[in-house]
Amino acid sequence: MNQAAPFRIVETRRPFKGKVVTVRVDRIVDDDGQTGDREVVEHNGAVAALVVDDDGMVVLVDQWRHAVGARVLEVAAGKYDVDGEAVEDALRRELAEELRVEGGTLTFLASFYTTPGWSDEVLDLYLAEGVTPIEGDAPAADWEEQGIEVVRVPFEEALRRAAGPPGDAKTLVALGLYGLKLAGSWAPDQADRPPPDAPARRAAGRPG
Repeated sequence: MNQAAPFRIVETRRPFKGKVVTVRVDRIVDDDGQTGDREVVEHNGAVAALVVDDDGMVVLVDQWRHAVGARVLEVAAGKYDVDGEAVEDALRRELAEELRVEGGTLTFLASFYTTPGWSDEVLDLYLAEGVTPIEGDAPAADWEEQGIEVVRVPFEEALRRAAGPPGDAKTLVALGLYGLKLAGSWAPDQADRPPPDAPARRAAGRPG
């Protein structure tokens, strides 16, 4: 498969830089001299885990999402927003903050672009099994996550409820892959798991 871009970038500017995202505008030109602008939302990426407890129950979070103005049922997830933090360390921090759990085994499932039509965000997805409740004080959740509720349901109910409408994409991907794994028709390749410094590597590969 030809991986070469059908155009080249002749100018890059970043008119907006926020706390979470940066907007990049690339001026592109093809071999025939046609030009155009491509607006890209740069995002540091995120990590998420489908948590399955020792009873086979799926553990999700129900939380308010300001962008859509609704509560959404999701796998536990968080942004790569701590400089130098390794991928799996970031995930364990999120599991501690959102679900108040620790330990267990992390199995890599997949890395995927969440919205490749307009953003370079990559989400690294894992399966977390054998986690245990944190004894004593757990890390404090972000104040913006107030009202978050932990939901523990069987796989079939998780799939039904996560479908929405509309549902959360990363959660549907996680449940779909887990279902294939349970059926024995698919197995994740651990050789594909992201390196510890994956977020920094991805940021370094951006234009300009």
